[in-house]
Amino acid sequence: MSEPINIVFCADRRVLPGLHVAMYSLLAHLGPAAPPAQFFVFSDELDESDLALLHRTLAAHKKLFTLELRRVDANLFTGFPSLNGSWTTYYRLAAAQVLDVERFLYVDADTLCETDVSSLNTFDLGPSPAGLVPEAPLAGAADRLVAEQLGNSPVEPYFNAGVILVNVPEWRRQRVTERAMEYLAEHRPDFWDQSALNVVLHRSAVALDERFNCIANMRKHWPALAQPPGKTGRMIHFLDYPKPWDFLGEWLHPQFGRWRAVLDKTAMNNFRSWHATPARTIPKARKAWSGYKKTVKDRILFAGYTHGWLKQVKGVPKLKAES
Repeated sequence: MSEPINIVFCADRRVLPGLHVAMYSLLAHLGPAAPPAQFFVFSDELDESDLALLHRTLAAHKKLFTLELRRVDANLFTGFPSLNGSWTTYYRLAAAQVLDVERFLYVDADTLCETDVSSLNTFDLGPSPAGLVPEAPLAGAADRLVAEQLGNSPVEPYFNAGVILVNVPEWRRQRVTERAMEYLAEHRPDFWDQSALNVVLHRSAVALDERFNCIANMRKHWPALAQPPGKTGRMIHFLDYPKPWDFLGEWLHPQFGRWRAVLDKTAMNNFRSWHATPARTIPKARKAWSGYKKTVKDRILFAGYTHGWLKQVKGVPKLKAES
């Protein structure tokens, strides 16, 4: 039997609805020739009951898979800037240190997969410790501290760390985790471990095709996102706030219908954002509220774009005229 596809998620209870959708959709789109999936969930909160519910979600596919919960000691990261009061984002740094595998695919919980990722199991990383999808050139990156530190190049990439293909032996040999931790301790960057990984992996990471990390709130991706649910051929990443499961996401998020269609097939199909669960959080940070404001605007513009009411939206590529 072929080597399994090792897939890593890091999660707390606030992202459980997203985790169910991400895992269900990823397994759903593995082709018939794909090897079985081996899921690892790194967490300091989830327990066996949460794992059992995830198992129910995945078992609905009747495909081969394994599911394992890995405990993380949050105290290892409490000196770093938290993300909404949680250090879960840093747990992906621990995965390559403890997993006894040659490679794995790390995926954020705020994703929805509409593509077969099995090709990444044989993707040639060469001597590189990781493959990631570029988010922008350094000169156009929102992470200005890192962009300036790395030379603010108009051509060199700034990577989004929501999807990472990890070459475990090279990651360890090049001490990626240790160097990222050192950078975090010294700089306490605004973009958490993504900042650290961009510095440590500068000029050593391999660029993956953008279909493996399609950031939904970037309008350049709207032509793809206008496709029917399941038909984009991309791993859709719900960056920033609100997530589809966040408070009021039902009414505000431009892609809520696409995300909800998958959630309805999972063991969390009764979830609603107003229910008294850890997912029902009111954002406190100014950045989060700015995200809500942008999302309301995008909801209106995306509806106008997809219904043909708006001929052109700023940031959306113009369709090529037929010859």
